[in-house]
Amino acid sequence: MAGLASLAYAQTRIQSRYGERADAGVWLKLHNILDLGSYLQTAQQTALRPWVLGLSSTYNSHDIELALRQKYRQHVDEVANWMPTKWHRPLQWIKRLADLPTLQYLLAGGEPLEWMKSDPEISDFIDDDIQQRVQHIRAAGNQALVDSWQQHGSILSGWLSQWKSIRPKSIYYDQGLKQLEKLLLEQMQLQTRQQGKTLPGDYEVMLDHLRLVFRRSAFQPAAVCAYLTIVAIDVHRLRSDLMLRLLFQDVQDIEQELLQ
Repeated sequence: MAGLASLAYAQTRIQSRYGERADAGVWLKLHNILDLGSYLQTAQQTALRPWVLGLSSTYNSHDIELALRQKYRQHVDEVANWMPTKWHRPLQWIKRLADLPTLQYLLAGGEPLEWMKSDPEISDFIDDDIQQRVQHIRAAGNQALVDSWQQHGSILSGWLSQWKSIRPKSIYYDQGLKQLEKLLLEQMQLQTRQQGKTLPGDYEVMLDHLRLVFRRSAFQPAAVCAYLTIVAIDVHRLRSDLMLRLLFQDVQDIEQELLQ
């Protein structure tokens, strides 16, 4: 009964947060603001306030990206704590999804970049010695990722393998979760075919599928996972907007990029 009560509590909370997300009108309004400082100031008056609060137009790209990653990680932890205890670890594993490109880069022997030193979830993995680096990644609870990389040259299957091994199993809950796993795999495969690029239309298709799972899986863990994925897409969209305005300070350059 305690587990059901926790699920009901979590559903109520995420339903409220879901309803508070920035709608199409907010994104359209921000789309037409080309100055980074003005964009941040306006965004603070919208549903995006929690995500942009504390950000400044004086930040560099790494500062902005780290702040958004940390805000998302904290939100995942918050949501996980609404759920029954047995779901804490599986939901927290979702945070690693955002790190997969970086971890794959490091496992492939990529030279550690300066910004990685500032990210507490990555900074332990930037040893110059590749073997030590791999050992540190493995020791931090990422054994499945390392195994997948060594066997297949990709770590996504390792993330999915560990996710499936740590999430509670239930005939009642599995259908929605399997839908999400299939969506994730398809999206990652699409990005691989597109050489890491994600087109605006890709996100809309993904969001449509996620909204469907969210609605159909009410009071189930799949709804929570769908919600966290939807929020991740919102944060990625915000990050893209901020990077565009930061890197293309000239208004004409931004307008040209937006038209592409």
